[in-house]
Amino acid sequence: MDLNKNIHAAIWDYDGTLADTRHKNLNVTKKILEKVAGTNSNQFPALQSLTNYSLAIKSAVNWKDLYEQEFNFTDEQIEIAGRLWTEYQYKDKTLVPFYEGIREVIRELGDLKHGIVSQNSRHIITEQLKENKIADYFGSVIGYEEVEFAKQKPQPDGLLMCIEELTKLSPGKILYIGDHETDTQCAFNANKVLKDRNINIEVLSVGIFHSDNVDDSDWTIKPKFKANGAEDILKIINDVG
Repeated sequence: MDLNKNIHAAIWDYDGTLADTRHKNLNVTKKILEKVAGTNSNQFPALQSLTNYSLAIKSAVNWKDLYEQEFNFTDEQIEIAGRLWTEYQYKDKTLVPFYEGIREVIRELGDLKHGIVSQNSRHIITEQLKENKIADYFGSVIGYEEVEFAKQKPQPDGLLMCIEELTKLSPGKILYIGDHETDTQCAFNANKVLKDRNINIEVLSVGIFHSDNVDDSDWTIKPKFKANGAEDILKIINDVG
């Protein structure tokens, strides 16, 4: 499709945005909790069903907050859990489907620079991109390993790193597409830093919701645009143009 030249890149969240990772992440979280805490994971309401887990994710600021809020993990236990994540992701063989239309939209926007900023593992994400035959479209993948422990989303460090890798900080607009309030907060925080540094880049947050039961009415910071599925991303890019 013809792209507005002022749009330099589309940067995506991964979990809940590109791929439905809930089943796999639930299984992995159970195993990590049992390893680190030495207790049965079924005693925690957030791990008793996929619905409960999904609600817990939505209410947590990030993965660290989830482990502290739902499982009463200490800082030390959270650090251990973080180090185990990639290993346990590789061990677990739960299939991870990409959302309907995602691959087609990425290919349609093939002339646009693409990146990912996620709190999942860069290695896991890269493997999934390869399996879905869209890895070549992504010039930057920032996972939790690339960002200091205290600077994970909603802090903007990972997003700013991705923007610099993709654009070399040349002026223009960036779309940051995610499914969680933390993603809109991250975009907001990135814009503040860019403005303070007199860098002429604007990050436009896009909330992508793959189901009808997502409600952002209580979000402190609303996304600039909303997409009810992958196809709406193409319409939003036209609107920005």
